[in-house]
Amino acid sequence: MILWILGLATLALYLSFILMKNGAWRSLWVGLSLVVLVGSLALLHFNDSNHFGMKQVTKSTTQVIYSASPSKQLPLLLYQNVGTSGKHTVYIYKTSAKGKATHTKADYTVTNLVAKAQPTTAQVTTTRKEWVYKSGFYRALFNNENNHAVIRVTNTFQLPKTWTALTTQQAKQLAKRIKAMQQPTAAQKAKAAAAIEKQVAAALAKNPKADAATVTKQVTAAYQAAQIQAVIKAVKGNND
Repeated sequence: MILWILGLATLALYLSFILMKNGAWRSLWVGLSLVVLVGSLALLHFNDSNHFGMKQVTKSTTQVIYSASPSKQLPLLLYQNVGTSGKHTVYIYKTSAKGKATHTKADYTVTNLVAKAQPTTAQVTTTRKEWVYKSGFYRALFNNENNHAVIRVTNTFQLPKTWTALTTQQAKQLAKRIKAMQQPTAAQKAKAAAAIEKQVAAALAKNPKADAATVTKQVTAAYQAAQIQAVIKAVKGNND
């Protein structure tokens, strides 16, 4: 609407200044046209520079996310720096178990955080702060331009204890080390067996009535999990 007003004011100024004879009516039309023209330009400027006719609103949505890692036993939240400055980071995840991987937007208005909270399911809360028009009048006046312009987007990831956040490079290193763990040497097998046997014996001594097979299974699973966590810690500490 403002552009139509600007165009009509320009036309009225031209016609009144060129076609009308000198006199009060000519001066009135020239003055009115000039005021409307300058006022329209001022409104456009303030809308563009100071968001005139607009207000800030904040909206938050929470979504369950899934690991982009192919391993169900080792869910990962992957992230990667974009550019050489390291100021922008994108996080990679899935929005459905069988869907394709997606990622956060790399933009100066986007901030990504990994919270310390540990829910039962991985999730991301997206808080979007933006400019919207105060009313339908302003929206029509400025032809809906700049409506929903982003001020700031914050993605807050909350991960269960079973999840780990790694860079894509660290994830590649982890995959290699996990693969090597699945093909242990004879010495490594013997070391693991001895450690498990010792822990089983300690558990049975503490609770003689416990089922030996069940205890062995539990201890083995805990030992393997501890080994994987040790590898993850080593990978995260490796900056190469």
